[in-house]
Amino acid sequence: MKYLFFLAALSLSHVCLKADTPGPNIIMILCDDLGYGDLAVTGHPYVKSPNIDRLAREGIRFKNGYQSAAWCAPSRFALMSGVYPARYFQKTKEMDLEAPNLFRILNAAGYKTAHFGKWHMSGREPDDPIPSDYGVQEYFIANGNGEGWTREQRQQAHWRENTTAYYVDLAINFIQEQKKSEKPFYLNLWVYPTHSYIDPTPEMLEEYQDLQVSIDDFENPLQRDFLKWISEQGDLQQAMRAYCSDVTELDKHVGRLMHALQEQDLDDSTMVIFASDNGPPPLGAVHNLESLEKRIKQRPTLINCVGSAGPYRDRKISLNDGGVRTPLFVRWPGKIPPGSVNEDTIFTGVDWLPTIASLAGAGVPDDIDGVNLADALFNKLVERPKIHFWNDRPGWTTLRDKQWKAHLKKGDFFLYDILRDPSESQDLSSQFPEISANYAKLLNDFDAMIKRK
Repeated sequence: MKYLFFLAALSLSHVCLKADTPGPNIIMILCDDLGYGDLAVTGHPYVKSPNIDRLAREGIRFKNGYQSAAWCAPSRFALMSGVYPARYFQKTKEMDLEAPNLFRILNAAGYKTAHFGKWHMSGREPDDPIPSDYGVQEYFIANGNGEGWTREQRQQAHWRENTTAYYVDLAINFIQEQKKSEKPFYLNLWVYPTHSYIDPTPEMLEEYQDLQVSIDDFENPLQRDFLKWISEQGDLQQAMRAYCSDVTELDKHVGRLMHALQEQDLDDSTMVIFASDNGPPPLGAVHNLESLEKRIKQRPTLINCVGSAGPYRDRKISLNDGGVRTPLFVRWPGKIPPGSVNEDTIFTGVDWLPTIASLAGAGVPDDIDGVNLADALFNKLVERPKIHFWNDRPGWTTLRDKQWKAHLKKGDFFLYDILRDPSESQDLSSQFPEISANYAKLLNDFDAMIKRK
């Protein structure tokens, strides 16, 4: 029934582009655990990321770019389904084979689809679905069932650090083939940086071999506190050098990809999206420092996860903004005004399916949580018409609505003015009882809806 409804939606939905206007090629670069503040362009005091910064400089940067979950698997599901993970994925840990997804929508619009990198939207067992079951036409993956890395390859030294180069090689080959076919393409390039454990090669570390870390170089006192704690567990200098080298290695391969687009004369016809799946590790908020200390003692290389959430609170797993707000840049030469900065639009993970579908001239299913924000890409003022909800696990539900961020956590309600208080430090629930009552009801209703399904 879902798929029949989807087919009907394709013919009835409003589309953004005229029928005779070809949609762009689209590449979504998705990092793994890269924090909001982990790039030079977002304020990191040490990281060198000129190619990624160029994407922001030559396109649009969203200050309110969010993912729809605080950890990798549900975040990725939301991107490809347009649906809150709490409705389906969190119960099954698998993308619904019968429901609409971005791959099938774009296939129906004449696109060739590919996915290179981390999958994590269905299981790894031999009987679990493979990416082609969801409409992916070409793929090579990790964290899933289907063509990907062998056990022997994964056991090689620096395997994880070398995956980015290979994924970009595959992406460049795919782009070259699509240039010959003159068919539009959609490509997921979902890379490992900066997911732990980082084991940089000597060549990767050369850029940062003389780096001297000062905790005071970070503006957010929450980050300074975290780095101070890290320094008590081990060598902060080595940890930061490893982390920065991981980002710079990624940046180098992003530069190769952008050069390939220019060589193939596809630069002006290709939209490149750059984001991360959630905030930086290690696991914050839900997992306390005592349990994290035990993990670090068991796996000392975990300490190299010293990423920055910028001005926001907490890290991966947390529904505070440090766990769900990420870098978000979109570049499309000749279409997106260069140097644009969107300060206002709340752009979330579930919004990408309807937004991309509309740009491709494809239909958008009606029964999804995401909204089409294509106009915001062209630096137009767009106010997201829906409140966004998060619920990654029982006991914590959150919403963002314009200036307000509200949490229902183990029965306790908290309200923050996220515009004035980005670190979510001052609970205003008692000062705004009517607003609090309204949001508390919405959060409880969302919880009840999840439990009914």
